[in-house]
Amino acid sequence: MAKAANKLVNFLSEIRNQHTPRTERFEVMFNIPAGLRSQISYGAEQTISIRCEEAQIPGMAATNLPVKIGAWTEYRTQNVEFLTTDMSFSFIVDEDWHGRELFEKWIAMSADTTSKEVGFYTDVVADIEISSLSTNDDVLAKWRLIDAVPKLINLTPMSWSNIGFVRMSVSVSAKKWERIYNGVGVK
Repeated sequence: MAKAANKLVNFLSEIRNQHTPRTERFEVMFNIPAGLRSQISYGAEQTISIRCEEAQIPGMAATNLPVKIGAWTEYRTQNVEFLTTDMSFSFIVDEDWHGRELFEKWIAMSADTTSKEVGFYTDVVADIEISSLSTNDDVLAKWRLIDAVPKLINLTPMSWSNIGFVRMSVSVSAKKWERIYNGVGVK
């Protein structure tokens, strides 16, 4: 009878000998546009970074295109695409709602809510960095969202029947993303 090549003992040995990433150990650094810094309170970038409760690491997809070979149709993997259409971040709201104010003003820089005047692309985009951390706060892996801009502040539910922190969810789009390999790893 055939035996499994990978056993539970192998898995446990592998897990115990490394800093396996944890979902709750991450850091997000928001680099907001320069024009927005003068409109918000001091330290808002750090505040939203600290209050970021949930983040998504961007994905990739390979498209399959049909290729006709004689009478047969074969699906072949083609170009790699970046899945950067929507990445969501969830935040615990501070008592003065500064985090929401920051994203409201950032979106308004893209298109003024009253005049409908559209802002310049270079004035409204900024980079966002997402880091996976070890239990010792070493950066295990890092991704940079390039030319990111918030596109949606989701509805913020309030309810008498729920007790807890108010949470805000923001969807962000980015031109592209890159994996950063320098300066990461367990020290």
